[in-house]
Amino acid sequence: MTQAVRWRGALTIGSGWAILEGVAGANALHTHLAHQLAAGIDGPIEIECRSRLQTVPARQFAIIPSGHEHAIGPIGTKLRSIYFDRARAVPVGSANRRGFALADPLLSAELDALASTGVLTGRLRELAIEAPAVEPDRSLMRLLESASASATPRSIAAALGVSASRLRQMAHSTFGAPISHVLQWRQLQHAARALSDNASLAQAAAAGGFSDQPHFTRRMRRWFGVAPGAGLSGLQVRIAPHGPDC
Repeated sequence: MTQAVRWRGALTIGSGWAILEGVAGANALHTHLAHQLAAGIDGPIEIECRSRLQTVPARQFAIIPSGHEHAIGPIGTKLRSIYFDRARAVPVGSANRRGFALADPLLSAELDALASTGVLTGRLRELAIEAPAVEPDRSLMRLLESASASATPRSIAAALGVSASRLRQMAHSTFGAPISHVLQWRQLQHAARALSDNASLAQAAAAGGFSDQPHFTRRMRRWFGVAPGAGLSGLQVRIAPHGPDC
């Protein structure tokens, strides 16, 4: 799984989630910030984790928690990977001695449905987004809709006229995630929109409010384990349309 083979397919970035669907390319052992749920579409996948190579049957999703070192193959397998922000997701089960758990058939079917529709429903909604503790803060949501890609927690707090601690409370009650994670996903969405309009990586990085192209590369690798320079050139990158979950 170390050959210089690029990934091919499509990466869709939503609000706190993303879907990568295509043909698996090379990937060395790596970790990322998002929880990853991965399944082989046309055959089993192999997951290298904790110095062991495990085979997962086709169409069954493996649940790889955030921060667990792993690699997925074999190269050329049609793969579907769904990512959830670790602050908004509740991992199903616990990682066992293999370092990952297996989704049951019902959850696997709902993950396939998300890939087809881009809509979080049923049990998957409970997995993906925690119920808000209080009524979502509409002022924060409106501000984020119009905020620039370079917005920071400090600038958001200043615009709302609240303290940093109050902003943290508002973000958790509204999104179930730290404000920094919400802003990072918005940056990725801005960059994805630029890439979908045929922008270069440098242009996409600027559109996403990243300080430079390496910053964009590091952020993509941390969240998804995919480096734009090595992996995204073979992927169609797009953003999911806004819906009730955004």
